Amino acid sequence: MKLSRDRIINLGKLLSDLIFPSNIYCICCGNLIDNSRIYALCDQCLESIHWANGRTCAKCGKVLMETEGRKLLDQIRSGPELCDNCQNNTHYFEQGFTCMQYSSMEREMVHRFKFNGCAYMGDKLGKILLDRILPEHLQLHLVMAVPMHPRNQVKRGYNQSELMAKMVAKGLGVDYNNQVLVRKQYKAPMNKLNAEQRYANVKSSYGLKQNSPKLEHQSILLIDDVYTTGSTVDECSRLLKEAGAEKVYVLTLAAGAN
Repeated sequence: MKLSRDRIINLGKLLSDLIFPSNIYCICCGNLIDNSRIYALCDQCLESIHWANGRTCAKCGKVLMETEGRKLLDQIRSGPELCDNCQNNTHYFEQGFTCMQYSSMEREMVHRFKFNGCAYMGDKLGKILLDRILPEHLQLHLVMAVPMHPRNQVKRGYNQSELMAKMVAKGLGVDYNNQVLVRKQYKAPMNKLNAEQRYANVKSSYGLKQNSPKLEHQSILLIDDVYTTGSTVDECSRLLKEAGAEKVYVLTLAAGAN
């Protein structure tokens, strides 16, 4: 019997969890925990994470910092609260949501997930994403993840956004789809680029797969790990709209503050 790629991955995750149980160490600090800890986070880390529970940008979901400049803008501006980026740029997605602010603690956790072979963290972080998006009561047809270049995915062993997206899709009861978007070009990592370089980096980097299914009248939830300038999810959202999607929402684990 020939096993599908997903079944092989699931069997691998099951065997890995039997050998190295994923609920006995905090996914953030690595301290011992018991399996009752929500999201596999110890109490200290759960309280220390900068959750995006306060004021956020009405468009992209970034946390709005309580600065003097922000307070002055609140006094003179009417309408939805927007971060600086969304005030000055047009986005292709309808609305973005995030779970936490991308500070040093959150950055270390994300880097561990992405670069230390910790694929098991996908289910835990995916549950955080799921709990963030459920209260929005969005009418969704598909969940997708920002794709990785095949060379990067082979090197890493997994697409971290895809792992989280599959958990979210399962929790929402909608299909996960990886048959539309593709990363076409292998380019430099984005984490050390400024905003202008990021936009240049994503230009022509993503595309639609040949013979990809049409998305007419579909509402899509697009998932990525970190939102900074929005250049990546914007380009993917533009392509999904080009393929016929009616609405694209963006959900990320973490986002920089503004």
